[in-house]
Amino acid sequence: MHQLDTRELLDAGAAQALPVTAHNGIPYVALSDTYSVRDLEHLLPTPTRKRATVTLQDSPSFIKYTSKQGSLDTCNLYANVDYTHHQCSIVAIIDDHGADKDKAQWRDHTAIYKPELSFEWKNWVGANKAVKEQADFAAFIEDNMGDIAGLDGMPSGADMLQMALAFEATSEKRFKKRIDLQTGGTQLEYVDKADETTSTKLRMFERFTVAVPVFQGSNIAYPLEARLKFRQKSGTDLLVFWFELIRPDRVFKEAITEEIQAIQDQTGFPLFYGQPGL
Repeated sequence: MHQLDTRELLDAGAAQALPVTAHNGIPYVALSDTYSVRDLEHLLPTPTRKRATVTLQDSPSFIKYTSKQGSLDTCNLYANVDYTHHQCSIVAIIDDHGADKDKAQWRDHTAIYKPELSFEWKNWVGANKAVKEQADFAAFIEDNMGDIAGLDGMPSGADMLQMALAFEATSEKRFKKRIDLQTGGTQLEYVDKADETTSTKLRMFERFTVAVPVFQGSNIAYPLEARLKFRQKSGTDLLVFWFELIRPDRVFKEAITEEIQAIQDQTGFPLFYGQPGL
């Protein structure tokens, strides 16, 4: 009975307690259920500090937001880059720990920017080493001929289109032989199945270059070299074609390094490569 009276007195006292303001200006009150302490910041006219997790879709928005919200003392940038899989995440911690070791920060106001790969980049990288029959390969080249850059010693978009059309025209002919040319290209000879004396010659280049933006919204086209490959389709007289991109990871590294450097230059905030450990 004595314990019950004591509990009732404690409950009555807690019910009469006024909110206490002591922790960073945040009021809190003790509740009788478990005598836990609950803060009442949500009842204040404004929060006691800024908190947010903001995701931006492009670098200008990321730069504008972080420049508006951050300060040189407490805003840090963290870039986590996967060069092999062409992925990157840039995190700005607006209220990060500063130089003063006695002034820790909450690190709960962040901005995140993940550069999105361009359609053109995903298109070519996605088709890398994908073996295609003549008609499918011709259609791919024709659809994307605008990305092909006619650099010195390499075919232009028009050259590749002409080649693609020749593939299509000879799709029902069989492969006879190939001859390496002194010019560095390859010459293919097809023989019509209906007329063995009729032959069509097609000139191919061993390499070609595409120039595409790496990131969505970018107007910088990066050259990406590719090797053109072909072989006879197993069990048939027809050919299959594919291309192999030469070190796309290096091109991505160049593009993302320039993107990150531009963000740092325009914001002025310290940059660290790695994860912020939130």
